[in-house]
Amino acid sequence: MSSSRVNTAPQGALRAESASASGVSSRRADAAYRVSFADIGRDFPGERGSTRRILRNISLDVRPGEVLAILGTSGCGKSTLLRLAGGLDSATAGSILIDGSPVAPFDARTAVGFQEPRLLPWRSVAENVALGLPRGTSKADGAARVAQLIELVGLSAFAGHRPREISGGMAQRASLARALARNPGVLLLDEPFGALDALTRLKMQDLLLDVHQAAPTTVLLVTHDVDEALQLADRIILLGREEGVEGSSIAQEVVVPGRRPRDRGSAELAELRGRLLAGLGIDRHGEARGVEKTTAMPTFPY
Repeated sequence: MSSSRVNTAPQGALRAESASASGVSSRRADAAYRVSFADIGRDFPGERGSTRRILRNISLDVRPGEVLAILGTSGCGKSTLLRLAGGLDSATAGSILIDGSPVAPFDARTAVGFQEPRLLPWRSVAENVALGLPRGTSKADGAARVAQLIELVGLSAFAGHRPREISGGMAQRASLARALARNPGVLLLDEPFGALDALTRLKMQDLLLDVHQAAPTTVLLVTHDVDEALQLADRIILLGREEGVEGSSIAQEVVVPGRRPRDRGSAELAELRGRLLAGLGIDRHGEARGVEKTTAMPTFPY
C-alpha cells in the first residue's frame, strides 16, 4: 500500500474544529500541534516510602505535523512519556506544552491508539468509530465524518460488522479511525501494531503513512521495532539509562533521511538501524549484550 492510494478527500477535510472538554480553547481546522517537553521527570512510589525514578531531564520539541518515534528497552518509560503528553498522567518535574498551552488532564487536543484495538464487541465498526467523535457533533456531521474515516482506512465494506467478524488488522484500522474521529492535533500511538502478524504489520505501517498524508497531525509513536521507526518517523529518540543514574533520558536522537515511503532495503537506513540496535544493547551481529554466547545445540523434547 503506497501513499499514492490516499483517499481523494481534500486534505484537511478530516480535521473539523472541536471544543476541548478539558477547558482548552477550540482549535483551528487543519491544525497539527507543536509539543514541547521541558526538563520532564517522573517518579513513582517505591517500597517503604521510597520513590522510583522512571524519567529524568527529558527536553524535546516536536514540530507540527512531525512523526516522532520513541524507542527504548522495556520499562524505560516510553509509554509513561506518551501518557504525560496526553494528560493521562502528571509529571513530577518539568512542563509539557501543546500549541503553547499546558497539557490538561485527558487533553482533548490529543487522541491515543493502543496496542489492542479495544473495540466494544456489541457495537459495529461504524459505531465504534463514532465513539471518538467530539462532544456536540451533530448526527449528520458525525455520520459523514465516520463514513469518511472508515473509507480512509479501507473498511467501508465492513462498517456494519461486529469486531468478532473482522480480522485483527481490520480491528486495528477501526481503532485508528476512532482515534482520528476526535480531530486530534496530536496523535499518540502506543505500540499500535505490536500484536499483529508481520505481514499485517507492514500493511498497517503503509496505511498509517496514507492516513498521515491525508490528515497530517503530529504523531508520537512508541515502538520496540527499529525498522518500523525508520520506515515511519521523521525523527527517532532512543530512551536509555546512564550507568549509576536512576531514570531514563534521551540517549540518542536520529533524523531519518529521505521522504516517505522509504526503501526498506536502503543502505543508509541499514547504517542507522545498526546504530539504534547498538543503543538498545544489540550488536550488529545480533548478539544481546550481557548474554553468554553459546554454540551448543539446544535439545528439544520431540
